Amino acid sequence: MEHQIHYTGVMDVLCQFCGAFRFQGEQLNWCHNGKVSLSPLQEYPENLRLLFDANGAEGSNFRQNIRNYNSTLTFASFGANIRPPPGRGQYCFRLRQTYHYASSLHADDPEERRYGQL
Repeated sequence: MEHQIHYTGVMDVLCQFCGAFRFQGEQLNWCHNGKVSLSPLQEYPENLRLLFDANGAEGSNFRQNIRNYNSTLTFASFGANIRPPPGRGQYCFRLRQTYHYASSLHADDPEERRYGQL
């Protein structure tokens, strides 16, 4: 089956109610004309900001492995067979199969702790 590439254009349409950007062709107004309002996100801790902004090896390693770190600190881990789309454009991935790894609340062997057991 051959897939056609669809270009949605630049995300440059500003919502007059919430200030979110959307694509020109999008018909849905996510905030329902200002009826839905979310609290602003809290600033993340200074040590995380430093890792995100660092130009050295430590910052690069953190950004490359952030999904692994996040999964380690959860009670379950998301896994998927990911196949990147052809060509260029916005980052996305196609899922062929998804699965979750979960562990018990307490590890039988402290050396074998995973996910939320850490």
